[in-house]
Parts: sequence; C-alpha cells; structure tokens
Amino acid sequence: MSEIKKQFRGYDMQIVDNLIVDYESQIGKLKREVAALTDELEHTKEQNSLLQHRVNITEKTNEEIARLALKEASALIDKAKRNANMILKESLDYVRSLSSEMNDFKDQAIKFRSSVQKMSQDILDTIDNSEVFNLINDEDEND
Repeated sequence: MSEIKKQFRGYDMQIVDNLIVDYESQIGKLKREVAALTDELEHTKEQNSLLQHRVNITEKTNEEIARLALKEASALIDKAKRNANMILKESLDYVRSLSSEMNDFKDQAIKFRSSVQKMSQDILDTIDNSEVFNLINDEDEND
C-alpha cells in the first residue's frame, strides 16, 4: 500500500488501476502455477499408485517364487532321501550277499581242509600199511 499515495479526495485512480492490473496478472500467474502444480501432483499420485501396484505385484511374485523354490527344494530333498535309502538298501543287500558268499567259501574251505586231512591220513595209512614201509621199519629195528 506504500506505492499508492494519497491525493486530494483519495488515491490516484491510474496508480490503483495499474496496481489492480498487476495484482490480477500476479493472481493469474499464481493460479496457473497452482493448476500446473495440481496437475503435477495428480501425475505424481498416479505414478505413485502405479509404482505401488508394481511393488505389490513384485512382492507377490517374489512370494510365489519363494514358495515354488521351497516346494521344489522339498521335492528334491525327498527325492534325495529316497535315492539315499535305495542306495543304502542296495548296499545292505550287496553286503548280505557277500556275507553269504563268505560263509559259502568258509564252508568250502572247511570241507576242503577236512578232505585234505582225510586224504593225508589215507596216504599215511597206506604208507604205514605198505610192505615197503614194513620192511624199512623192520630193518631199522634190526639195526
């Protein structure tokens, strides 16, 4: 208001009119700035909404990926356990068959030893009962 100077009978109409035009121009400019900022705010809100939607979709996708990964990992662990159990069973069966073979070899070795002992004894008996052995023994006794 300091720009407007008082005159006789009030203010200078020309200065007041100029000030009103200036103020109206400033108001128009401010209204345009407010409208532009309002548009920018709406655009930013839309972008924020889209980004929030993307974040939600990404979170859901990540949760689904994690769920599927856990499911697949669980399936792989179950498969590995089954394979390990199958390998263990096959190994135990193989060990049992080896044990059975070992017992068979042991039985064969015992029979073979017994057979060799019997054959040796038979040979010794044959030698002991032979006439040549008797003659040798008789000569040793006579000397």
